[in-house]
Amino acid sequence: PPPSGGGGNPFSNMMRPQASSTDAGGHVSLRDAFRALAKRAVRLKSADAALAGSDASMKKCLTASDLLLLGVGGVIGGGVFVLTGAAAHDHAGPAVVLSYILASLTSMITGLCYTEFAVETPVAGSAYNFVSMAFGEFAGYLCGCNLALELTIAAAAVARGWTSYVATLFHLAPDALRVTIGGGGGGDEMDEHTGMGIKLDFPAALLVASVTGLLAHGMKETAKFNAVVTVVSLAVIGFVIVAGSTKIEKDNWTPFAPNGVGGVLTGASVVFFSFVGFDTVATCAEEVKDPGKALPVGIMGSLGIVAVLYALMSAVITGMVPSTDIDVDAPFAIAFRQRDMRWAESIISFGAVAAITTALVSSLMGQPRVYMVMARDGLLPKWFATVHPTRGTPVNASLFTGVTTGVLSLLVDIEILAQLVSIGTLAIFASVCAGLLARRHTPEGDVSVHDRTPALLRCFGLVVACVLFAATNVVSSSRGTTESSSGSATSSTTTSTSSTASTTASYVVSGLFFGAIAAATVSFNSLPRYNTPKKGFCTPFVPYLPAAGVLATTQLIASLGPLAWLRFVVYTVLCAVAYVWYGAAGIRSGRHDDTTSYDSRGRDTPHHPFQRLGDEDEPASSSNRRSPFATTLYGDENGLHLENTRDVTDGEVELVTRTSRAI
Repeated sequence: PPPSGGGGNPFSNMMRPQASSTDAGGHVSLRDAFRALAKRAVRLKSADAALAGSDASMKKCLTASDLLLLGVGGVIGGGVFVLTGAAAHDHAGPAVVLSYILASLTSMITGLCYTEFAVETPVAGSAYNFVSMAFGEFAGYLCGCNLALELTIAAAAVARGWTSYVATLFHLAPDALRVTIGGGGGGDEMDEHTGMGIKLDFPAALLVASVTGLLAHGMKETAKFNAVVTVVSLAVIGFVIVAGSTKIEKDNWTPFAPNGVGGVLTGASVVFFSFVGFDTVATCAEEVKDPGKALPVGIMGSLGIVAVLYALMSAVITGMVPSTDIDVDAPFAIAFRQRDMRWAESIISFGAVAAITTALVSSLMGQPRVYMVMARDGLLPKWFATVHPTRGTPVNASLFTGVTTGVLSLLVDIEILAQLVSIGTLAIFASVCAGLLARRHTPEGDVSVHDRTPALLRCFGLVVACVLFAATNVVSSSRGTTESSSGSATSSTTTSTSSTASTTASYVVSGLFFGAIAAATVSFNSLPRYNTPKKGFCTPFVPYLPAAGVLATTQLIASLGPLAWLRFVVYTVLCAVAYVWYGAAGIRSGRHDDTTSYDSRGRDTPHHPFQRLGDEDEPASSSNRRSPFATTLYGDENGLHLENTRDVTDGEVELVTRTSRAI
């Protein structure tokens, strides 16, 4: 019964072990809301909870061959037909081949980590789920936000690339189908140099709308469409490699790396954007018939195929045309035109249109499923979690993704889009690699932050050492470029001596940081191992391969430059503010329709956002056993409710008292 006495909070003497309070409007106090949010932010998501949250209406219709073609189609169009020109022309030169090899090796290491997580928890959500299982909800939320940015911008970028290749298919300029507004009427050249004007891309927006409709119609239908278009694009890629190799001039490969190692690394960080397709394969895990067998084939098989094709195609185009003359918008079609093979231009453009279409399908397919899972967990409104009852597709999330991507593809230039997405993709990959290390060395079941500290400290030390090592290399590379460009004949001896001393110092510092990376990696071997897959896929050479993935991704992040770092920091801060605001507001209002959380045992508790208070969140042990009594505060349309419950046996809970207060 409610406590007697007028005024005050009727719940005040029932909250144990620490009282909660409400404001004049009947909401949970801001202090208690933040306290609950802080506990929820670091609480791990269990594999069982992720599996329990899956939606039975999502149709399991995808096979290993479907995933392989989805992966190949998603990866191949996003990079080699779109970004090869920019990477070779602006950064790496002919050494763009090495940029692709470095990016593909990094992706394969990360792909191993993705595969283990995906096979263990074959549900939608991909890296968002993986990071939540390793580091907690807040880290998973930030990862989900970066996934949203990555996949949306990737889709918009390849849609604009599609328009360029459609234009060249009809022997037009790459920008011929875009409408330029502003710029003083000076034409394309004036717009390029002054930065004035906006190039509206209506064909790209129309393509996004069409693919969105296909994805909302059904997953199996989408897979069939993707298979046909991917086979066409692979046939054209084979033609490009064979026909282009007959026009190679070896002199075009000299100088091989005009911007040195720094240019290769920067080129790798740019083309890394082209490997986001395999990430989408993991996002579709909930719709796979046999995830244990199909997911490794789809993820690792697609990465292996496209790595070979990327290297061959980039070698061909830089051999056909000097890297300084490569067209940024439609590099392959224009290259064949420049070598008097106009008859092949239409074939190249047709294949590029096909490949870019499948890349767009991949990106638009993955993003709604990330929104859907985040909505299931209460981090987005439940509207996003709606699945069509007969089609088995996330219709609302697909609609939202189509609108946002369509607007971006209509208005924003591809080069700006690529710069925005690369650093987010790299950060996600680094988080998954580090997350595998943390999960392998975190005790199973109900654990406190204290029990997770040894693994978390080692992960933190590894990341810091990798960042410092990468920063040292970038600074050393930029300093060497500056010194070589500013040297003079009269001071060559002095400059050479200074340069040698500087190089030696940079090698020593880099060596120290690399030693720290090795020490942090080896230190994981001193911890007991948990959560090692006993069946299915298991990442080999742990902790060495995941640590190598962290090192490679941080090196690529460092090479992106200060402007990309600033964009990433600003975006992350904005996402963190949104998490605190939305989470605290939901807890204060008792808004169970939008809020889902996990209790300390990893159980999904969708209608009780305000979890057990106090030492009920501590792990049970022989010396500190959990009390069988718990207090839960939640809200619905009828008001606020306080329940005192008692654990009985086998997970059964008995209601002791309930007090309600209308709002």
